[in-house]
Amino acid sequence: MKRAVIIDSENLARQTLRGILMNEGLEVEEAPDGQKGIVTVREKQDIAVIFLADTLPGLSGIDTLIAIRKFQPKVPVIMLVSREDRKDSQLALSRGAAWFLRKPIQVENVLVVLRHIMEKLKLQQTIDHQVERLKLLEERAAELTRIEGEDLPAHEIIRESELLSKSIDIIASVLEAKKVSLMLLSRDGKDLVMGKSNWILPSRIQKIRQPVSQGVSGRVVREGKSMLVKDITKFDKATASEFTRQYDSPSFIVAPIRLGEKVIGVISVNDRKDKAPFTENDLAMVKTFSHQMSMSIANLFMMKRTEREKLKLQFINGIVQNLVTSVDPLEIYATLVENIMTGLRATVGMLAFSDPKGTSLHVEHVEPDKVRVPSSSLPLGNGIIASVFKEKKVVIENEVSGNQAVDKNSDFLPGLEVTNMAVIPIRSNGKVLGVIAVYNKEDALPFDSWDREILEAVAPQASMATKQAWLYQNLIKSIDDVVETNRKLEEANREIRNRIRELDRLKTKVSP
Repeated sequence: MKRAVIIDSENLARQTLRGILMNEGLEVEEAPDGQKGIVTVREKQDIAVIFLADTLPGLSGIDTLIAIRKFQPKVPVIMLVSREDRKDSQLALSRGAAWFLRKPIQVENVLVVLRHIMEKLKLQQTIDHQVERLKLLEERAAELTRIEGEDLPAHEIIRESELLSKSIDIIASVLEAKKVSLMLLSRDGKDLVMGKSNWILPSRIQKIRQPVSQGVSGRVVREGKSMLVKDITKFDKATASEFTRQYDSPSFIVAPIRLGEKVIGVISVNDRKDKAPFTENDLAMVKTFSHQMSMSIANLFMMKRTEREKLKLQFINGIVQNLVTSVDPLEIYATLVENIMTGLRATVGMLAFSDPKGTSLHVEHVEPDKVRVPSSSLPLGNGIIASVFKEKKVVIENEVSGNQAVDKNSDFLPGLEVTNMAVIPIRSNGKVLGVIAVYNKEDALPFDSWDREILEAVAPQASMATKQAWLYQNLIKSIDDVVETNRKLEEANREIRNRIRELDRLKTKVSP
């Protein structure tokens, strides 16, 4: 069970606070002065929150706070203030206080602050859990590396590109073929793109594409079966015409490369050195190689997936860690936008909230500084951002030019040329309150499924962070309101005293 510590010389205040905290399921320790409070904090474990009075006998509240921070640097300290002083409040914040509560203690105020503190505690537990997952992922990644390299000397445990190149060289050597190539499916599955080859210049490899709907290789992808062609000139005239310009022999073999049950590419073997046709034995050998390459690619894919998951967790962990240590709204907003832009390699980002009626957006923060912040609210029309409010989920749009789903007035910042965008909702109690939008991925790349994973994983932390910022803003506003109220009361009292003195003076004049 988590523990709370109350350090206050007023017995009534301690008892009131003790009852509230116990009802919330916390164990409670009490201390009537700063010195005993420091001893209690130093000796007790599992402390979730500390309530500290600003006025104490002996050691002051600020001095007690400084000492507590040496023993419990991460535990939030709530100051119990009996007087409102802006300078004292700023000093306490600078020394590590998390929040303020005004005396006499109000139950609802304690519960609001306490429940926010417990949310932050859950965030910290999330970080700890993510660290454990990272350790596990690192162990699993090491296991996959051993699987991939157990038959190789340590210095030959090679990178993905080198492994595939070596596999192609082995196939060419065993089958005595001059030309071996690996083609992989494009992202949209419509084309085969040259991935590796032992005879094509590296500068040309990425430019070679073939529609899946055409040719022998396309047929192998569509049917998922290996093919032995002994003479292409008898197979298809159109294909033969294209084929004869590239190869010296009319015979070749094409076999599928799989990832699980899915065909992700093909291995093509052409031009036997003796110019003889390939045989059924050659086909059986290519099938064996294709299975082995499929297994190797599967292992490499698993390793890559593990690395990406690790990077995602590290990214989220970094954001959460920054949010846990910050209460300044501007700092929180900047951290959110900057980190999401970095994770997605976006060049522009903004954070905006809607008005209570949901008709317009107020932009709170924009990155980078050179991007112009709109002078007025953006209308919340029928565009991409409006769909995020409606669907309450992440939306990615890579084609904005001429897209009727895009509303430039509400989706884009003024003067910003947009090629693509991704939007994350900021939610509270099931309602979308605002969005974080990022624009224009670097190198003209599209936002992909990996970016979506990051955005969906960050969404809960982003929502919690904004709630934290709002609580802080309300707290500071409350302090300012109290200070302003006290100032007005003092002015009124001063005016009353002046009137009383004036009345006394008039009485003296008229008395007999």
